[in-house]
Amino acid sequence: MPAERIDVCPPGAPDWPPRAAAPEPGYLLFFGTLEPRKNVGGLLDAYERLLAREKDTGRAAAADLPPLVLAGRATEAAAPWLARIERPPLAGHVRLAGYVNPAHRRPLFEGARLLVQPSFEEGFGLPVLEAMTLGVPVVAADRGALPEVLGDAGLLVDPEDTDALAAAIARLVEDDGLASAAASKGVKRSSQFRWTRTARAVYQSYERALDHRRCASA
Repeated sequence: MPAERIDVCPPGAPDWPPRAAAPEPGYLLFFGTLEPRKNVGGLLDAYERLLAREKDTGRAAAADLPPLVLAGRATEAAAPWLARIERPPLAGHVRLAGYVNPAHRRPLFEGARLLVQPSFEEGFGLPVLEAMTLGVPVVAADRGALPEVLGDAGLLVDPEDTDALAAAIARLVEDDGLASAAASKGVKRSSQFRWTRTARAVYQSYERALDHRRCASA
């Protein structure tokens, strides 16, 4: 499809005010349907490496590394991941929240230390925008639409590089200054996504389509 015939009309951010402060210790949040394209297995691999690092350095993992919460509907493909989080070393550190009612999305984000969205494919990535709106730092994959949504407001990583994903999570957990800067940038960037802007873009797209049709039939 020629680029000049494509109009991008991104969704708007929710009307949530930024949260007052990051929770301590909070949790690492993944939000999305548990399916292969979301790279849940890669996230579990990265988290397991962080747990191993905590153990190797002699620190108590539960005290230093926030727990991981998987929020979203589990598909049949999620069965191996669900079995995995019930076994050591992930048992007790990873929790399945399941499907989240829209009314409960905001409290879930507010309690997160950071959002991790390591998807192989994303058409947009609404959880990233929701997290930025509240001032939740974000680690996201450098694939699909995620870089367009996140911009420079968080850390982008190759979703196939487990070490890079683990390192990015560790940076935001351990560096309060970096996390604070990411939160501030996220709030500012989320202000660019407004439903009035979306509506205007959709309206203009229809106008161009109608003009094209009129010219073609003239």
